[in-house]
Amino acid sequence: MPIELGPNGGFFPKHGGSVLAVFLHAYNHSPESLEPVAAAFREACPDSDIFAPRLPVSTFSWADPDRIAAEIVARVDEFCRRRQAQTDAAGYRSIVLVGHSLGAVLARKVWALAHGAAPSGDIDRARARPWAGSIERIVLLAALSRGWMISSALDPVARLMWTIGTAWGNFCRFVLRREPLIFGFRRGAPFLTTARLQCLTVAADLREQRVDLPVTVQLLGTADDYVAPTDNVDLATAGDFYYLEVTEATHRGIVTLEEGDSLAQFQVALTADPESLEAAALAKEDVFDLFEESVDDHDAAPVSTANRNVGHVVFVIHGIRDRGFWTRRIARRIKQLARHRGGCRCVTSTYGYFPMGPFLTPWTRRAKVEWLLDQYVTAKALYPAADFSYVGHSNGTYLLARALELCPAVRFRRVVFAGSVVPCRYDWRRFLPPAVAATPPQVERIVNYVATADWVVAIFPHGLERLRLPDLGGAGHQGFIDRPGALVTNVHHVVGGHSAALVAENWDEMAEFVLGGPEPRADRGTEPSAAVAWLGRSAPLLWCLLILVIVGIGGLILAPLGARGWLFAALFALYLSLLRIVATKA
Repeated sequence: MPIELGPNGGFFPKHGGSVLAVFLHAYNHSPESLEPVAAAFREACPDSDIFAPRLPVSTFSWADPDRIAAEIVARVDEFCRRRQAQTDAAGYRSIVLVGHSLGAVLARKVWALAHGAAPSGDIDRARARPWAGSIERIVLLAALSRGWMISSALDPVARLMWTIGTAWGNFCRFVLRREPLIFGFRRGAPFLTTARLQCLTVAADLREQRVDLPVTVQLLGTADDYVAPTDNVDLATAGDFYYLEVTEATHRGIVTLEEGDSLAQFQVALTADPESLEAAALAKEDVFDLFEESVDDHDAAPVSTANRNVGHVVFVIHGIRDRGFWTRRIARRIKQLARHRGGCRCVTSTYGYFPMGPFLTPWTRRAKVEWLLDQYVTAKALYPAADFSYVGHSNGTYLLARALELCPAVRFRRVVFAGSVVPCRYDWRRFLPPAVAATPPQVERIVNYVATADWVVAIFPHGLERLRLPDLGGAGHQGFIDRPGALVTNVHHVVGGHSAALVAENWDEMAEFVLGGPEPRADRGTEPSAAVAWLGRSAPLLWCLLILVIVGIGGLILAPLGARGWLFAALFALYLSLLRIVATKA
């Protein structure tokens, strides 16, 4: 039977309705786009009330996705109270969440919030809604489950649009200081990372209570031309989903129920019992083969499953101008020491070679932070019972410090920094919970190795810190400034430059510390290099001179362009090419 949600949506009750269906539309869509699926739902379940809110998710929206999800929860609260008052019943006997694309992410977030998920990633029973247990089914259509990213798998036009949109979003974030809503759904974004971690926590809590999880079905269009396959499927936090392929369905067309077998598959998703869904769904191995983004085509990697026997996970993350080959050596030493302590796993993933030029741009650094957050969610899904620790060098130190700020659900017990580019005045105390809170801290102890002659940190991030620019600083050159309760031990000084702390003689003490052992000896009896100390003091002046030289040479080449056009134009093009090479290779 047809149902008109219209562009503004709303609440569409059915007399005596005992089922509440919540329909959440996609980015740049409106409730009207979900009319076919709402009609199919009403036909399958005639006694249903339908709630289809208009979400503030347009291209130029700066809405807070956390607030959007909280408002949806509040509206469902209202409907449940109203029904209880009208019927003297306990509320709806069943609640079904249906989301398309971005709306699918919000549907999962609503489910987690209803069960008391807190921003810290823990369960707060006081936040739980009485109707949470009534959520029996979640249907996700072309879900943006893992978050979007610009990928070669996208249609060329879509890839161009996403690239232009990303440039616009970075302008909004770093110039206008306003956060575009769509950036909250980018892979690794704090909102999305927190939502995925909350879903993991709620699922684990319900299993511990021996409470059934809702039946969750995800429909995957085989012709999705807008969202890359690896964005569509969240293999880390959605291993218990039923995945149904919809032949010939595009990203937008999957909700029209006109392409391929979309109508039939949607009806299966709505009405089939778990046994029937198991028979109709893709095998987990097939989902892995279709959506795994690894370039390895030797079928060596099986479908990952959670391992609750791993008690410790250590991230070892490299820095700039570094491909991270050393990370595996330190990781091997950590695993050797951990063998008689129950074992551990090490994450030595790489975000690729990161030269100095992109490192100095805040939008590129932010993208690497989001990469780390995505890695954290995967590790948390694989090792749910483990404590996490961290060893980072150079940009690897920045990634963790920024990740802790952006996402309160991220936790690392022990942290080792080498060649740190984090500000010296970084306040670690903010990651300690209030004395009355029962939640553990985001970080417990930090050891920071300070080198005698780290001229890289002294000139570049330390110079930026002295110029009062945010984010970067010289903790690898001067150490963190001690504050009561800051939980930081500065190791003064390891002899050498930017990578001095990574020599083999320090591996054992690093490994012992991250595995719960004693802290390394703080006073090494060495003095910092006087020349590098002078560079650190002069860094702001050196930055100014560098900028003047770059601008001055460009000006000298450009000045006579009118008189000798092609020659000086060629020289200026060569000059820009040289600058680009230095910025991207140095």
